[in-house]
Amino acid sequence: MTAPENAGQRLVAALTAAGFTTAGRGRGYVRMGWPGSAELRGNLLIPTDDTAPEYAELLEAVGAQLRRAVRRGEAARSAINAYHLEMP
Repeated sequence: MTAPENAGQRLVAALTAAGFTTAGRGRGYVRMGWPGSAELRGNLLIPTDDTAPEYAELLEAVGAQLRRAVRRGEAARSAINAYHLEMP
């Protein structure tokens, strides 16, 4: 019987489904590359070991990174819509 997935593992699955790529794995984490990573530098370090003392803190930090990315994307979309630019 396998253990149920924790929030970090579910986040890895969701990011993969959204087009993020696995850039590496280590003990207790998965490193995910942004979609279109030629344009976006850096990556996300997703904790997957929920027994690690820093698990909750690291998971919250990833959430903060994703929320900032959403705000940047929304600002870009707003500018595109305001100036009636075509999206590819």
